[in-house]
Amino acid sequence: MIEFRPYRDGDEVAITELFSTVFGRPMSIDFWRWRFLDHPSRDPMIMLAFDGDTLVGNYAASQAPLSLHGEVHPACLSMTTMTHPDWRGQKLFERTAEALYETLPSRGKCAIYGFPNIVSHTLFRSKVGWDDYYDVPTLTLDIASLRHPAQPDPAVQMVERIDARFGRFFAKIAGDLPIAPHRDSDILAWRIDRNPENTYTRFVLEEGDEISGYALTKAYGADMLDLVELRAASGAAARALINTVAAHAASSGRTRIATWCLPNDLHRLPLEMAGFKASAPVTYFGGRTFTPLPADLTDGRLWRLSMLDSDLY
Repeated sequence: MIEFRPYRDGDEVAITELFSTVFGRPMSIDFWRWRFLDHPSRDPMIMLAFDGDTLVGNYAASQAPLSLHGEVHPACLSMTTMTHPDWRGQKLFERTAEALYETLPSRGKCAIYGFPNIVSHTLFRSKVGWDDYYDVPTLTLDIASLRHPAQPDPAVQMVERIDARFGRFFAKIAGDLPIAPHRDSDILAWRIDRNPENTYTRFVLEEGDEISGYALTKAYGADMLDLVELRAASGAAARALINTVAAHAASSGRTRIATWCLPNDLHRLPLEMAGFKASAPVTYFGGRTFTPLPADLTDGRLWRLSMLDSDLY
Protein backbone atom coordinates (compact mmCIF):
# COMPACT_ATOMS: atom_id res chain seq x y z
CA MET A 1 0.00 0.00 0.00
CA ILE A 2 1.55 3.29 -1.14
CA GLU A 3 1.19 6.25 1.24
CA PHE A 4 1.50 9.81 -0.12
CA ARG A 5 2.44 12.60 2.24
CA PRO A 6 4.21 15.98 2.16
CA TYR A 7 7.82 16.46 3.17
CA ARG A 8 8.69 16.44 6.86
CA ASP A 9 11.86 17.71 8.47
CA GLY A 10 14.54 15.04 8.14
CA ASP A 11 13.15 13.41 4.98
CA GLU A 12 16.03 14.92 3.00
CA VAL A 13 18.26 11.97 3.93
CA ALA A 14 15.93 9.47 2.25
CA ILE A 15 15.30 11.89 -0.65
CA THR A 16 18.99 12.30 -1.47
CA GLU A 17 19.50 8.53 -1.18
CA LEU A 18 16.64 7.97 -3.64
CA PHE A 19 18.19 10.54 -5.97
CA SER A 20 21.46 8.60 -5.96
CA THR A 21 19.64 5.33 -6.66
CA VAL A 22 17.58 6.75 -9.53
CA PHE A 23 20.16 8.96 -11.24
CA GLY A 24 23.41 7.22 -10.33
CA ARG A 25 25.05 10.34 -8.94
CA PRO A 26 24.95 12.03 -5.55
CA MET A 27 23.05 15.13 -4.47
CA SER A 28 24.42 16.77 -1.34
CA ILE A 29 22.04 17.54 1.49
CA ASP A 30 23.43 21.10 1.57
CA PHE A 31 22.44 21.60 -2.07
CA TRP A 32 19.02 20.04 -1.50
CA ARG A 33 18.34 22.26 1.51
CA TRP A 34 19.45 25.36 -0.40
CA ARG A 35 17.22 24.54 -3.38
CA PHE A 36 14.06 23.59 -1.50
CA LEU A 37 14.21 25.02 2.03
CA ASP A 38 16.26 28.21 1.80
CA HIS A 39 14.30 30.12 -0.88
CA PRO A 40 13.20 33.51 0.52
CA SER A 41 9.55 32.41 0.23
CA ARG A 42 10.22 29.23 2.28
CA ASP A 43 7.28 26.72 2.23
CA PRO A 44 8.74 23.63 0.48
CA MET A 45 6.36 21.90 -1.95
CA ILE A 46 7.40 18.25 -1.93
CA MET A 47 5.21 15.16 -2.14
CA LEU A 48 6.64 11.78 -1.17
CA ALA A 49 5.44 8.24 -1.84
CA PHE A 50 6.26 5.56 0.74
CA ASP A 51 5.85 1.81 0.68
CA GLY A 52 6.10 1.09 4.37
CA ASP A 53 9.26 2.82 5.53
CA THR A 54 10.82 2.91 2.04
CA LEU A 55 10.72 6.12 0.02
CA VAL A 56 9.77 5.03 -3.50
CA GLY A 57 8.63 8.24 -5.19
CA ASN A 58 9.26 11.98 -5.04
CA TYR A 59 7.89 15.08 -6.77
CA ALA A 60 9.47 18.33 -5.66
CA ALA A 61 8.69 21.90 -6.71
CA SER A 62 10.53 25.10 -5.81
CA GLN A 63 9.12 28.56 -5.14
CA ALA A 64 9.10 30.53 -8.42
CA PRO A 65 6.65 33.47 -8.35
CA LEU A 66 5.55 35.01 -11.64
CA SER A 67 5.37 38.67 -12.58
CA LEU A 68 2.44 39.42 -14.91
CA HIS A 69 2.86 43.00 -16.13
CA GLY A 70 4.47 43.77 -12.78
CA GLU A 71 1.86 42.06 -10.59
CA VAL A 72 3.34 39.19 -8.57
CA HIS A 73 1.50 35.84 -8.50
CA PRO A 74 2.78 32.94 -6.36
CA ALA A 75 3.76 29.98 -8.55
CA CYS A 76 6.26 27.16 -8.48
CA LEU A 77 8.92 25.54 -10.62
CA SER A 78 8.58 21.81 -11.28
CA MET A 79 11.78 20.17 -10.16
CA THR A 80 12.88 16.65 -9.26
CA THR A 81 10.57 13.76 -10.13
CA MET A 82 11.79 10.25 -9.42
CA THR A 83 10.54 6.71 -8.88
CA HIS A 84 12.57 3.92 -7.32
CA PRO A 85 13.45 1.41 -10.11
CA ASP A 86 11.91 -1.48 -8.13
CA TRP A 87 8.52 0.30 -8.00
CA ARG A 88 8.20 1.38 -11.63
CA GLY A 89 5.06 0.42 -13.51
CA GLN A 90 2.74 1.53 -10.70
CA LYS A 91 2.00 5.01 -12.12
CA LEU A 92 3.84 6.64 -9.23
CA PHE A 93 4.84 9.65 -11.34
CA GLU A 94 1.28 10.75 -12.04
CA ARG A 95 -0.05 9.68 -8.63
CA THR A 96 2.64 11.64 -6.79
CA ALA A 97 2.20 14.62 -9.12
CA GLU A 98 -1.56 14.77 -8.58
CA ALA A 99 -1.12 14.39 -4.82
CA LEU A 100 1.15 17.46 -4.90
CA TYR A 101 -1.01 19.44 -7.34
CA GLU A 102 -4.10 18.95 -5.15
CA THR A 103 -2.36 20.88 -2.37
CA LEU A 104 -1.12 23.84 -4.43
CA PRO A 105 -4.27 25.97 -4.91
CA SER A 106 -5.00 25.93 -1.17
CA ARG A 107 -1.43 27.12 -0.62
CA GLY A 108 -2.05 30.08 -2.91
CA LYS A 109 -0.14 28.78 -5.93
CA CYS A 110 -1.62 29.82 -9.27
CA ALA A 111 0.46 27.57 -11.51
CA ILE A 112 3.38 25.20 -11.86
CA TYR A 113 5.79 25.43 -14.78
CA GLY A 114 9.09 23.95 -15.81
CA PHE A 115 11.40 22.38 -18.35
CA PRO A 116 10.76 18.65 -18.85
CA ASN A 117 13.52 16.60 -20.42
CA ILE A 118 12.99 14.48 -23.51
CA VAL A 119 12.03 11.45 -21.38
CA SER A 120 9.48 13.16 -19.11
CA HIS A 121 7.99 15.60 -21.63
CA THR A 122 5.36 13.20 -22.95
CA LEU A 123 4.46 12.13 -19.41
CA PHE A 124 3.81 15.71 -18.32
CA ARG A 125 1.64 16.27 -21.40
CA SER A 126 -0.30 13.01 -21.34
CA LYS A 127 -0.48 12.10 -17.66
CA VAL A 128 -0.67 15.26 -15.51
CA GLY A 129 -2.39 17.83 -17.70
CA TRP A 130 0.48 20.07 -18.74
CA ASP A 131 0.34 22.38 -21.75
CA ASP A 132 3.33 23.11 -23.94
CA TYR A 133 4.26 26.80 -23.82
CA TYR A 134 7.32 26.90 -26.07
CA ASP A 135 10.28 24.92 -27.35
CA VAL A 136 13.23 27.04 -26.20
CA PRO A 137 16.25 27.11 -28.54
CA THR A 138 19.77 27.80 -27.33
CA LEU A 139 21.32 30.93 -28.81
CA THR A 140 25.06 30.52 -29.33
CA LEU A 141 27.80 32.99 -30.18
CA ASP A 142 30.99 31.66 -31.76
CA ILE A 143 33.50 34.26 -30.58
CA ALA A 144 36.08 33.27 -33.19
CA SER A 145 33.59 34.07 -35.97
CA LEU A 146 33.34 37.75 -35.01
CA ARG A 147 34.77 40.04 -37.69
CA HIS A 148 35.72 42.58 -35.03
CA PRO A 149 36.55 41.73 -31.40
CA ALA A 150 33.89 42.80 -28.92
CA GLN A 151 34.79 45.86 -26.87
CA PRO A 152 33.75 46.28 -23.23
CA ASP A 153 31.59 49.26 -22.34
CA PRO A 154 33.22 51.43 -19.64
CA ALA A 155 29.85 51.94 -17.94
CA VAL A 156 29.54 48.20 -17.31
CA GLN A 157 31.14 47.03 -14.08
CA MET A 158 31.53 43.69 -12.33
CA VAL A 159 30.18 43.50 -8.78
CA GLU A 160 30.80 40.93 -6.08
CA ARG A 161 27.26 40.58 -4.73
CA ILE A 162 23.64 41.07 -5.66
CA ASP A 163 22.55 44.35 -4.09
CA ALA A 164 19.29 46.29 -3.73
CA ARG A 165 19.74 47.94 -7.14
CA PHE A 166 18.89 44.68 -8.89
CA GLY A 167 15.46 44.50 -7.27
CA ARG A 168 14.71 48.17 -7.88
CA PHE A 169 15.67 47.74 -11.53
CA PHE A 170 13.38 44.75 -12.04
CA ALA A 171 10.52 46.61 -10.37
CA LYS A 172 11.09 49.45 -12.84
CA ILE A 173 10.86 47.25 -15.95
CA ALA A 174 8.39 44.61 -14.71
CA GLY A 175 5.33 46.42 -16.05
CA ASP A 176 6.67 45.96 -19.59
CA LEU A 177 7.12 42.20 -19.17
CA PRO A 178 3.87 40.32 -19.95
CA ILE A 179 4.95 37.11 -18.18
CA ALA A 180 8.29 36.68 -16.44
CA PRO A 181 9.57 34.83 -13.41
CA HIS A 182 9.68 37.45 -10.66
CA ARG A 183 13.00 38.87 -9.58
CA ASP A 184 13.83 40.83 -6.50
CA SER A 185 17.13 41.26 -4.71
CA ASP A 186 16.39 38.53 -2.16
CA ILE A 187 15.53 35.95 -4.83
CA LEU A 188 18.58 36.82 -6.94
CA ALA A 189 20.90 36.80 -3.92
CA TRP A 190 19.60 33.36 -2.95
CA ARG A 191 19.92 32.03 -6.50
CA ILE A 192 23.33 33.59 -7.31
CA ASP A 193 25.26 34.54 -4.18
CA ARG A 194 24.25 31.61 -1.98
CA ASN A 195 24.33 28.85 -4.59
CA PRO A 196 26.45 26.10 -2.97
CA GLU A 197 27.65 24.55 -6.27
CA ASN A 198 27.81 27.17 -9.05
CA THR A 199 29.85 30.36 -9.28
CA TYR A 200 28.51 33.34 -11.23
CA THR A 201 29.88 36.63 -12.52
CA ARG A 202 27.70 39.73 -12.14
CA PHE A 203 27.82 42.60 -14.63
CA VAL A 204 25.87 45.83 -14.08
CA LEU A 205 25.32 48.78 -16.39
CA GLU A 206 25.55 51.71 -13.99
CA GLU A 207 23.39 54.79 -14.34
CA GLY A 208 24.16 57.18 -11.52
CA ASP A 209 23.37 55.44 -8.25
CA GLU A 210 21.17 52.89 -10.00
CA ILE A 211 21.56 50.37 -12.82
CA SER A 212 19.87 50.21 -16.21
CA GLY A 213 20.61 46.55 -16.76
CA TYR A 214 22.56 43.52 -15.62
CA ALA A 215 24.03 40.29 -17.00
CA LEU A 216 24.84 37.12 -15.08
CA THR A 217 27.23 34.50 -16.44
CA LYS A 218 28.57 31.08 -15.47
CA ALA A 219 31.46 29.11 -16.95
CA TYR A 220 30.54 25.77 -18.48
CA GLY A 221 33.15 23.20 -19.42
CA ALA A 222 36.52 24.22 -20.78
CA ASP A 223 35.43 26.77 -23.38
CA MET A 224 31.75 27.72 -22.94
CA LEU A 225 30.24 30.64 -21.08
CA ASP A 226 26.54 30.59 -20.22
CA LEU A 227 24.84 33.99 -20.20
CA VAL A 228 22.26 32.80 -17.70
CA GLU A 229 20.38 36.10 -17.44
CA LEU A 230 20.29 39.38 -19.35
CA ARG A 231 17.97 42.20 -18.27
CA ALA A 232 18.20 45.65 -19.80
CA ALA A 233 16.03 48.75 -19.97
CA SER A 234 16.68 49.32 -23.69
CA GLY A 235 18.33 47.83 -26.76
CA ALA A 236 21.33 50.11 -26.26
CA ALA A 237 21.72 48.92 -22.67
CA ALA A 238 21.49 45.31 -23.82
CA ARG A 239 24.19 45.87 -26.44
CA ALA A 240 26.53 47.41 -23.86
CA LEU A 241 26.12 44.38 -21.60
CA ILE A 242 26.41 41.82 -24.43
CA ASN A 243 29.59 43.41 -25.78
CA THR A 244 31.16 43.52 -22.34
CA VAL A 245 30.27 39.88 -21.64
CA ALA A 246 31.69 38.84 -25.03
CA ALA A 247 34.92 40.80 -24.45
CA HIS A 248 35.29 39.29 -20.98
CA ALA A 249 34.67 35.78 -22.35
CA ALA A 250 37.30 36.23 -25.06
CA SER A 251 39.87 37.53 -22.61
CA SER A 252 39.16 34.50 -20.37
CA GLY A 253 39.83 32.04 -23.18
CA ARG A 254 36.19 31.15 -23.79
CA THR A 255 35.29 30.43 -27.40
CA ARG A 256 31.48 30.27 -27.20
CA ILE A 257 28.65 31.93 -25.29
CA ALA A 258 25.23 30.28 -24.92
CA THR A 259 21.99 31.85 -23.71
CA TRP A 260 18.19 31.72 -23.94
CA CYS A 261 16.02 34.50 -25.35
CA LEU A 262 12.57 34.05 -26.88
CA PRO A 263 11.68 35.89 -30.11
CA ASN A 264 9.52 38.67 -28.61
CA ASP A 265 12.03 39.58 -25.94
CA LEU A 266 13.61 43.06 -26.09
CA HIS A 267 17.03 41.42 -25.99
CA ARG A 268 16.58 39.07 -28.95
CA LEU A 269 17.52 41.56 -31.69
CA PRO A 270 20.63 42.89 -29.86
CA LEU A 271 21.76 39.29 -29.33
CA GLU A 272 21.31 38.42 -33.00
CA MET A 273 23.07 41.63 -34.05
CA ALA A 274 25.99 40.56 -31.84
CA GLY A 275 26.21 37.25 -33.71
CA PHE A 276 24.10 34.86 -31.59
CA LYS A 277 22.34 32.17 -33.62
CA ALA A 278 19.61 29.71 -32.68
CA SER A 279 20.90 26.16 -32.32
CA ALA A 280 20.55 22.96 -30.33
CA PRO A 281 19.87 21.97 -27.67
CA VAL A 282 16.16 22.81 -27.67
CA THR A 283 14.46 22.72 -24.25
CA TYR A 284 10.79 21.86 -23.68
CA PHE A 285 8.88 24.43 -21.64
CA GLY A 286 5.36 24.07 -20.27
CA GLY A 287 3.14 23.96 -17.23
CA ARG A 288 -0.29 23.78 -15.69
CA THR A 289 -2.49 26.58 -14.34
CA PHE A 290 -4.65 26.11 -11.23
CA THR A 291 -6.43 29.46 -10.88
CA PRO A 292 -7.60 32.15 -13.34
CA LEU A 293 -4.87 34.64 -14.26
CA PRO A 294 -4.79 37.98 -16.12
CA ALA A 295 -2.42 36.52 -18.74
CA ASP A 296 -2.53 33.30 -20.76
CA LEU A 297 0.47 31.23 -19.69
CA THR A 298 0.02 28.95 -22.70
CA ASP A 299 0.87 31.84 -25.05
CA GLY A 300 4.62 31.47 -25.51
CA ARG A 301 4.81 34.91 -27.15
CA LEU A 302 4.20 36.52 -23.75
CA TRP A 303 7.01 34.85 -21.82
CA ARG A 304 10.38 36.40 -21.04
CA LEU A 305 12.75 33.61 -19.97
CA SER A 306 16.39 33.13 -19.12
CA MET A 307 18.55 30.12 -18.35
CA LEU A 308 18.38 31.14 -14.70
CA ASP A 309 14.73 30.09 -14.67
CA SER A 310 15.83 26.46 -15.04
CA ASP A 311 17.43 24.56 -12.19
CA LEU A 312 20.13 23.27 -14.56
CA TYR A 313 22.09 26.55 -14.83
